[in-house]
Amino acid sequence: MTTRFPARIAIIGCGFTGTTALYQLIERYPVKEVFVFETSGHFGPGYAYGNGNAPAYLMNNTTDTMCLEPSNRGAFLAWLKSKPEFSGVDPKGHLPRLVYGQFLEEVIAATRVVAAIKGIQIHFVTEEVIDISEDNSGKVTVRTATADIDTEAVILATGRCPEIDRLARLEAPGANYISTHIPGHRLDSIPLDATVHVLGASLSAYDVVNGLFSDETGCRFVRDENGVLSFVPGENQRLVVLASRTGRMKKVASRNRMNIQRRFFTEETVAAQSQAGRLSLVSLLELVRSEAEAHGARINWSNVLSPYAGCGSTEAVTQRAQTLLADDLAAASGSSEDKSNFLVDLAGDAQLALWNIVAAGLLPPEEEALYRRYYESSVLTFAAPCPIATAERLLALMHADRLSIITGVSDVRVTADGVYALPHEHGVEKANLLINVTNAVDRRIESPYQSSLYRALAVRGSIRPHERGQGPLDGIAVDMKTFRAKGMRHVYVANMLLWGPGFFTSSAFMMATVIERMLAAMLESGATE
Repeated sequence: MTTRFPARIAIIGCGFTGTTALYQLIERYPVKEVFVFETSGHFGPGYAYGNGNAPAYLMNNTTDTMCLEPSNRGAFLAWLKSKPEFSGVDPKGHLPRLVYGQFLEEVIAATRVVAAIKGIQIHFVTEEVIDISEDNSGKVTVRTATADIDTEAVILATGRCPEIDRLARLEAPGANYISTHIPGHRLDSIPLDATVHVLGASLSAYDVVNGLFSDETGCRFVRDENGVLSFVPGENQRLVVLASRTGRMKKVASRNRMNIQRRFFTEETVAAQSQAGRLSLVSLLELVRSEAEAHGARINWSNVLSPYAGCGSTEAVTQRAQTLLADDLAAASGSSEDKSNFLVDLAGDAQLALWNIVAAGLLPPEEEALYRRYYESSVLTFAAPCPIATAERLLALMHADRLSIITGVSDVRVTADGVYALPHEHGVEKANLLINVTNAVDRRIESPYQSSLYRALAVRGSIRPHERGQGPLDGIAVDMKTFRAKGMRHVYVANMLLWGPGFFTSSAFMMATVIERMLAAMLESGATE
């Protein structure tokens, strides 16, 4: 067996993940030539940090944690400090996504310079990749509409999967429909006196709220003498209704995360339960309970498991959401010794452990299926929390009766008078303006909505769906130690199609870790067999 690092590598997609792959390759690995494919022609920012984001859309992670490689989580902050326009930036703050996009653009430019110094060739290609094929010699051919390019390994960093818009064909002649909040200028045409229904309560829904009540709309958020934020509307008379199935609001990221020493919720403990045949969702919850008790954290499990229990009206739901958000905000704003935000801090501390547990397939298939169907969105309210700055604005809008919540929304219909109807737990809500930010992305490999590249690979059998003995699941079948696509020898996966065999993938830190592990595995085993 010949083992060497591939000299010619193709990176398909150049948003954040493609950029960190290029950066890490050029910085640390003996590559000779890299082909970087990005159909938009905008190399670096991608969907998450590109020009489609409005200035009011904030990064969800603090400034001092944004990175290109896990070992240097202060890279973005160091870059900011080198810029006079960002002097005095708050390391624990949350800047607009567009600013991180600027950083990624400069990373691309700097990486090109380093590559030139090292004698490494980088080819930036703006064509769409439509197919990838391999032969027995180890050659991997990347095909576009105009060329076949031979490489030795391919990294699929195509980012987001195609969106599923189940409302696209639902015609409501008396209403307006906005299918996504990207690009952000779609919100500019919304009247300042509109009632806006937002389908979803995700971080994207929070982006919409921030955009609808940005400084440019004439409103303001001001602090009183006690530091409490309040809403001053000015000309902005908009009302917003967040409509979702559970109505669960995101938890709030701690400004000062507590020091957690995990003794119960560890990879070793979970693996031992799995080997003994005792691992289940209930046993995992018991490990979390034990961890909380060991750290002296008191958890209101009723609020965690059923936050809207006993709410008999939409008004009661909104009031409960307001109370919970105020509590979460107070917990997130406390000192590092404050233990009231324990579950959010635990999820942050255990991020890699959660990834490794899921990647190893430790949960029995039937238990994982239950988790994906019923509990994943709830867990992600803790594992992917919102910034304090966003939570403060949401709470101020609730106090001003500008933001409300409805739960139990799983369907959208059209009324006889041509507007949208949202049946929910306590009635039916009519919507004249509906924004869909459910972020329903199609992670099924065999879906007809996948790109021509993935359709070609799936039809030929070169890639196949993730499966755990119960039929095709979301995501692609991948060797989670090397991130090589099963069915291919030299094609590696670093995109949302890992969200299936792996845990939540919309984390810059986690995807940087995936790239780091992937390239290390390539170096260890070589790309030719």
